[in-house]
Amino acid sequence: MAERDKASQVAIGVSAAAAITAAIALSKKAKAAPPGIPEEAIQLPQELWNLIIAIANSIDRVDTDLDSVIDAIKSLSLEGGLGWPPNAEGTRSFAVLCVAAATPYQASDMEIPDGMALLIKSSPFNAIASVIFVARTPAECTNPNSAWPLALNESVPYFVKNANAFFVSTNVPGSIAVFTAEQRS
Repeated sequence: MAERDKASQVAIGVSAAAAITAAIALSKKAKAAPPGIPEEAIQLPQELWNLIIAIANSIDRVDTDLDSVIDAIKSLSLEGGLGWPPNAEGTRSFAVLCVAAATPYQASDMEIPDGMALLIKSSPFNAIASVIFVARTPAECTNPNSAWPLALNESVPYFVKNANAFFVSTNVPGSIAVFTAEQRS
């Protein structure tokens, strides 16, 4: 409750400060008016008075408006708790054997649930000097300058919708790329 009172006080203070600042600016402008201007013209214009009256009339609604915003925030719920996706019910994995060097191989079709990552890994059983090249097109995966290189037993996560968005190749024939992702039923 104290937080709401403080927020209300801040809102009132900001509104009042804006009105006072406008009044001071207009009064300074009126004082700089040339001689011969009647004193009534130096008074605050009716529009400024209307603004000040509107601010004063809305002060009692600040708590009500703030309460409705807080209630709306409290009613929000995120599936799975604190903004994280719900736990997966299992995993799926497959391997792509790169029989020939510098040859693109497309990953199998495997949907990745929202909030889950696809993990692509160079198999720990590959030759010591082997590198798996990961890219989105066949041409890119055979070009070491445009593919993501995975050294022995190294992995990289991607947040994509399907594993078949990737192609892999290798510099050593017989190397294996492993794909895995959490799954929901």
